[in-house]
Amino acid sequence: MSLAPGGYAVPFVAALKSARISIVTALPDSLLKEAYGLLATDPDIRYLPVTNEGEMPGIVAGAYLGGKRAVMVMENSGLRQLCEPLARFSQVHHVPLVMIMTFRGDFGEPYYWGHTHAQSMEPLLQALRIPYRVVTDTAELEAMVMKSWVHAETSQWPVALVLSGDCVEERPYATT
Repeated sequence: MSLAPGGYAVPFVAALKSARISIVTALPDSLLKEAYGLLATDPDIRYLPVTNEGEMPGIVAGAYLGGKRAVMVMENSGLRQLCEPLARFSQVHHVPLVMIMTFRGDFGEPYYWGHTHAQSMEPLLQALRIPYRVVTDTAELEAMVMKSWVHAETSQWPVALVLSGDCVEERPYATT
């Protein structure tokens, strides 16, 4: 399925709302730029941009302890920034955390600097024992966001969704 640029944004926000996510904390990146605009103006979602990914686990943990569902949204490079707070909340306190990351460095990445993001993402997720799924089709977003929340809550452990393909703004794939 090939969507027009930004065609992922409405299904993405709808998937969050369907999973009853009421708080989204994010360090915006270009692969979800239209989605951030929708989140910032949606009356059902509290959108909290941050200056560093390391701030997000505390926000999401606090929301969970306050009875709210929250997610962290970032580029996959942000995983390197949040390793310590993520490990602390998950391994010590068993707080369910859901990360939604764009997949810089996926096959066809057009920017040289994006490749190292992919090279470190999977080894870090594996080292932290965080289950993850790559989602490339917007038709899967609603089910995968819900499954991520359910898995994180029942396991009391972080989960990551990694977005690529039709689920992001720019196509990181070569088109020629």
